[in-house]
Amino acid sequence: MSTDSRGRAARLVRGGGQGYASSSIIERRRRILTTARKMIASEGVAAVNMDEISRRADVAKRTLYNAFQSKERLIAAAIQQYFEDYEVELVYSTPAATAERMAEHLALVAHRNLSIRNYTRALVDIYYSPDVEPNIRHTIGEIVAHAHRPWIDRLNAERQLQPWINRDTFVDDLTRYRYAVANDWAHGRIADEVFPSTLIIGVMTMVIGATKPRARRECEEVLKDLDRFTRPRGGHGRGGPQATASS
Repeated sequence: MSTDSRGRAARLVRGGGQGYASSSIIERRRRILTTARKMIASEGVAAVNMDEISRRADVAKRTLYNAFQSKERLIAAAIQQYFEDYEVELVYSTPAATAERMAEHLALVAHRNLSIRNYTRALVDIYYSPDVEPNIRHTIGEIVAHAHRPWIDRLNAERQLQPWINRDTFVDDLTRYRYAVANDWAHGRIADEVFPSTLIIGVMTMVIGATKPRARRECEEVLKDLDRFTRPRGGHGRGGPQATASS
């Protein structure tokens, strides 16, 4: 997916466009998304409706629909903004585009998700909804795909992917796996204590099966030292998940 197409998809979810030019409109949009985020965090996605957001954010319901077109787009925009805000706070200790970085990222995100289960459940429910617009699902997919794409791109550039593996399809496959695990965890089918390790083991196993020896060894080293990545780390970036989960 090109940078330009990612931008178009993000604008579609966020309800962005030329209408958000003035500072007052930008502030109103921020207020709407903050209201939605607080409702998702405290009450769950089922409690989110346009009437209640209109009341709590003190904006006309027509304004909500003009800006976001549907409740699903508004929820997706609110969640996407939260995850983007969180991403910039992450501090990594491993090299970029490596198996170690992927494991560290998965562990950080999994431990963060333990404190924002409602956000994760809302995200996967929209992702798996049979009625969600394809562009919205694609943009939600990008929330996780952008983290493993640089690693897969590096492996592809170094000719470490097996000849039957298509790089873009493999990125999508990893995205689907990560959402499947998150979905089962968010709905209580995977225990909290094994959520991080389930993600890491599954992703590394998929990559081992798709790569040549050098890349496989990289993944195997991560699995041999799994506890290094799965044990909770003090703070999840500068702000931590609790600092932003309800804002």
